Amino acid sequence: MLLADIANLLGGELIGDGNVDLQDVASYEEASPTDLSYVESAKKLNTHSDAGALIVPRGLGIGRPGISAENPRLSFARAVLLFRPPRKFQPGIDASASISETARLGDGVYVGPFASLADGVVVGDGSCVGAGVHIDHDVRIGSECHIYPNCVVYADVEIGSRVILHAGVVVGADGFGYVPDEEGRFFKYPQTGRVVIEDDVEVGANSTIDRATLRETRIGRGTKIDNLVQIAHNVVIGEDCVLASQVGISGSVKIGRGVMMGGRVGVTDHVEIGDGAILGADTGVLKSLEGGKMYLHTPATEIRDARRRIAVLRNLPRLSERVNELEKRIGKLES
Repeated sequence: MLLADIANLLGGELIGDGNVDLQDVASYEEASPTDLSYVESAKKLNTHSDAGALIVPRGLGIGRPGISAENPRLSFARAVLLFRPPRKFQPGIDASASISETARLGDGVYVGPFASLADGVVVGDGSCVGAGVHIDHDVRIGSECHIYPNCVVYADVEIGSRVILHAGVVVGADGFGYVPDEEGRFFKYPQTGRVVIEDDVEVGANSTIDRATLRETRIGRGTKIDNLVQIAHNVVIGEDCVLASQVGISGSVKIGRGVMMGGRVGVTDHVEIGDGAILGADTGVLKSLEGGKMYLHTPATEIRDARRRIAVLRNLPRLSERVNELEKRIGKLES
């Protein structure tokens, strides 16, 4: 693919020879003369790369052919799709699939081997239901969704358009709710609500989203959820949030728009997290947090104070030794 054509498709400004013929994309360090790569700063150019062309920030001189872009990383991500487009499935129903007579499938739908669709299921145009997927009764799935193999979608779940559920995702399982009875045994609190997943959500492999107790658990439009994430009952997550692997969100939590959570963040029940909050890895949220701030540590603390706390904790062994030494000196003076 010619560099000039790539620049045109990406909406970037061509730098140098547009007739450079590129065959693939690669990281800066691993790129060959037939590869396209990118850099986000001039500092990166101090290290060697054999890349045939680079996508770079506007105004950066590179001494080789390239493309100038406002956001080089975003432009490169789009370029990847030019060279490596997603594999397309062929519409059709595998002979081993089990589909209820009352299920309704749109145009261009694929249903894979041993998938099962129960009564009242609706699947929108161009959606793909992978091998071994089970979709329970009265589930509604929008258009152009991709449900990867071995996902389970429980009853009464609503899924928007262009949603991706990776392998092993479970949506709509019962929330974890029990009430001690008169004999001290745990009586299961009925979980009779539903789950709503809005458009353009992606859920990573083996993540789970529980149904609400009475109303709904909701995942906002454009939110991206990594592998191995647990979202409990009654949780409401706003639009365009990002949750990294092993995040655990307890019941009835409300999360605003554009919130980012690093790996293994834990959130206790019934708290609210404001729009645009950023939580570093391993942060523990024990109370509601304001939006627009960065947090670290447990309990979650604004990043400046958290760093001070971490510095103090690192010095505790030395401080303990110093205190012991001073106590010994004081003891000698008093004797």
